[in-house]
Amino acid sequence: MSNQLKISKEVIELQQLVAPEVNRLIEMRYNILSTISSEQPIGRRNLAFVLDMSERQVRNEIDFFQAQKLVSVERQGVVITDAGTAALIQLKSLLYTYNGLEQLEKELMDRLHLKRVIICPGDMDMNYEVLRFMGRSGAKYVLSVMKYKDTLALTGGSCTAAVADEMREAFYPDVYVIPARGGIGKSHSTQANNVVAEMGLKLHSNYELLHLPDNIDQRLLEALKDYPEIKRVFNKMDNIDIFIFGLGRADVLADWRNLATAEKRKILERGAVAEAFGHYFDINGQVISPSSTIGIGIDNFKKIPHVIAVAGGVTKAESIIAVSRIRENIVLITDESAAREILKKLQTMSEAK
Repeated sequence: MSNQLKISKEVIELQQLVAPEVNRLIEMRYNILSTISSEQPIGRRNLAFVLDMSERQVRNEIDFFQAQKLVSVERQGVVITDAGTAALIQLKSLLYTYNGLEQLEKELMDRLHLKRVIICPGDMDMNYEVLRFMGRSGAKYVLSVMKYKDTLALTGGSCTAAVADEMREAFYPDVYVIPARGGIGKSHSTQANNVVAEMGLKLHSNYELLHLPDNIDQRLLEALKDYPEIKRVFNKMDNIDIFIFGLGRADVLADWRNLATAEKRKILERGAVAEAFGHYFDINGQVISPSSTIGIGIDNFKKIPHVIAVAGGVTKAESIIAVSRIRENIVLITDESAAREILKKLQTMSEAK
């Protein structure tokens, strides 16, 4: 990474040998600053609760940050300053180096046959700022591969929404942005149509919306396929150049999609551990239950040139392994907690053979 802090391997190894507490202190202060950044303004008591720290310890750290002009204590709570935001970005790079994430990326690429892995320090389930960093990495990667007249497809979900949120304004008037699925879930802001609209506006590109629920009856869907607006989206699904998608655990997504109890039990008994773009997969990436509604099919998925999976958190590790086995050359954007858990699970699976 071009903006990484340049720290020699020898210096890191020496510091870890003689002063390992330095790394723990840096990580703690990164977590505090990033939590303030994502939750501001936040009171000391709430900050202590979120970080599972004592109020006294939080107060001491806030006093330190305030003396360094990295935060400001206002009537409504603690807020991060511009200097603090700049320091947070540098801390992220520092932790990337200290925690050996470059080597971890290479190991995951090799073990899972991925095209590229981008790991953000921390755990997105514990720290919302980590999700923002993942979104920023996804947005940056999309801009690095996007070409004239490309079609960009996105699923809904918090991870893909983070990519759209963090996308910088650019000018791609000949690009088309489309939803990969219909609407799903209770959160309006993370539904595919909303993610697509935000992405399209930031890229100044053309975008199409799919005004259909994800679980629409198949007969009704067939009847609507010739409707011009819907037909345009379906036609473009066969020629997607870049696909950004989130993924999750099969049991969690089955509940989210209101799957019947008998159907959920059936797919779990057959070994489903992951769900992505409406399909359920086992640990080997084999389809347990195909999507019964609108969206990208497996054949199309395997043909898309640039496929970007965005997912993090310890609980997603097994699902990430499963999805990475559907096809080679997936780009994975994840967090440190998921990356380390993936390696643990791969080691356990290898020993069990």
